[in-house]
Amino acid sequence: MSRSVGGLAAGFLLVLTASLSAESSIDPSRKYAWAANVGWVNFEAGITHGVAAGGFYFSGYAWSANTGWIDFGDGSPANGHSYANNSSGDFGVNHDGAGNLSGYAYSANTGWINFGWASLSDSNRPRFDLQTGVFVGYAWSANTGWIHLGTGLLATNVLQSPDADADGIADAWEMLHFGTLTTAGPATDSDDDGVSDADEYAADTGPDDTGSYLRVVSQSFSTTPPGTNLGFGPTSPARLYRIEYSNDLGGSDPWTSSSAGTFPPDAGPLTYRTVTYPGNPKKFFRVVVVVPLSP
Repeated sequence: MSRSVGGLAAGFLLVLTASLSAESSIDPSRKYAWAANVGWVNFEAGITHGVAAGGFYFSGYAWSANTGWIDFGDGSPANGHSYANNSSGDFGVNHDGAGNLSGYAYSANTGWINFGWASLSDSNRPRFDLQTGVFVGYAWSANTGWIHLGTGLLATNVLQSPDADADGIADAWEMLHFGTLTTAGPATDSDDDGVSDADEYAADTGPDDTGSYLRVVSQSFSTTPPGTNLGFGPTSPARLYRIEYSNDLGGSDPWTSSSAGTFPPDAGPLTYRTVTYPGNPKKFFRVVVVVPLSP
């Protein structure tokens, strides 16, 4: 699902692609982590019991013949968007939206498994790639030792983003920013910046910040070879992007993906890309936002 926001400014159009929820997550052909002390850990373990990766948190169970079931959370964090992992019993594995994991899983036979032991700069931190869904890094258990996620045999096909009220906004994002599912929707604009709350979700911009909405901030052109330098933002590490072009806004000339393909944003609030294209040097461009691993 996609929708445009804003309109044309200097020949540019911003298009937002929202996510859909899905029931299953782990790739049945790539479902194993490895622990030297307990052997293979099966993250899929059947469609109704396996681990479900989400945009904000995980849920479900992994299985090891030597440890039994490993609980990743019940899918109902108390605040609606992330497990507290405190003495209240609100535990599970959290996801920061950019592929990095934290929090705890639990096995009755071996105890807690720590996914939040490392800093974001540690190359061994547990995480997965937002484009491929492939896991890397390690989780730690005092009773089982290191659990290696980066076997090459573990990947998620989708990220679940439940939307109970079917308003085009993931429930967890809505709870994080509004604390309720009844405030925001496709027709609301909480910060009166001209961008709907649903489009703010799709771009992962701030629905309470009038200056936080996705837009093209710079452009320059060259004719030999035909090319355009674009700067746009604010961009989010929880989103992927694509630049498309057309001679006539997709009328007789369909929108075509640029040579940049689908890519993650640059570090920082703005992203810059140079795209080249054949033929007429005068083009319309649009920035397409992709919610990663959407079904």
